[in-house]
Amino acid sequence: MCVKSKESIFKSKLTWAIIAEILILIVAAIIEPRFFSIEYNTETGMLYGSLIDIVNRSAEITIIAMGMTLVIALGGTDISVGALVAVAGAFALKLLRWDVTQYPTPGDFTVKPFILVLIVPLVICTLMGLFNGVLIGKFKLQPIIATLILMVAGRGIAQIATNGKQFTTGYSPFRFIGQGSFLGLPFPIILCIVICAAMMIFVRKTAFGTFVESVGINPSASRVTGLKSDKIIIIVYTITGFLSGVAGLIYSSRISSCDSNNAGLNYEMDAILAVVLGGTSMTGGKFSLAGTIVGSLIIRTITTLVYYFGIVFRVDHGVQGGHHRRRHHHPVRAGAQDDGHAQGAQDEGR
Repeated sequence: MCVKSKESIFKSKLTWAIIAEILILIVAAIIEPRFFSIEYNTETGMLYGSLIDIVNRSAEITIIAMGMTLVIALGGTDISVGALVAVAGAFALKLLRWDVTQYPTPGDFTVKPFILVLIVPLVICTLMGLFNGVLIGKFKLQPIIATLILMVAGRGIAQIATNGKQFTTGYSPFRFIGQGSFLGLPFPIILCIVICAAMMIFVRKTAFGTFVESVGINPSASRVTGLKSDKIIIIVYTITGFLSGVAGLIYSSRISSCDSNNAGLNYEMDAILAVVLGGTSMTGGKFSLAGTIVGSLIIRTITTLVYYFGIVFRVDHGVQGGHHRRRHHHPVRAGAQDDGHAQGAQDEGR
């Protein structure tokens, strides 16, 4: 029994993903022991360090990848998630600033009620996810074609919402989402933990996870057994849209701005990569949300490690498998603001 259990452990793709992450961290420890140093800042009440930075900066991808895992388990894909990140940020900043001719200077204020700043972007992204689900589940479009629509149109919608401008804000409650802390941890980590836990409970403590795997393995047989595969597909894509909206709020809060062109750029590739690294097959079927979390951490660990040692961005692309991830042309140290491209954005009121 013990031998069989050991064999089953090492046959698990999750096990190998964890081993890969541990090996990467060991390499980091050998090269630079300070990579593991964690400090507490009494002024901000927040923990700092490369390990904290890895978990913090992987939050958006991890959250999106929770939904992407279910999408891929169905045998589909969703390449619109990056655009939905931009949409969420655009509508949030639009509600915060609204009319820049009347409120030309960004500050610690919001024009519309803060509850709308949170709810409206999430509702819009959820409806966009529903739109994807209907096209795929009801009209039987290929997932990559159906989601390509919003991948392109989504950024256009974000541009329309902000009149093609980059809105900035100094509103403290909104900035707290991406820059605040709770119990010594960056708030995005807390959000990520809550969402991951909720998703795991939803798919494993209910029959929904089994339904997803059944549809992913054999949609025709699932329909024969009474499963309404179209409804399951619609629900999964709707959930993914909602999670993309959450990631969009975190992203725009981090940079205190919206960037319809660059927000969420290539997030769909990172989310898919995290899912695959976690052991979920692209052909559909069985999936592992825990594996997806580890996959997201692997991606972020490699990125942080590469930039920590000052290696240029092109090497980072090669290490991650050749997919385009960064737009910077200079090395960045761990703990630095990844989204620096938006930090210098000029306010639209100028």
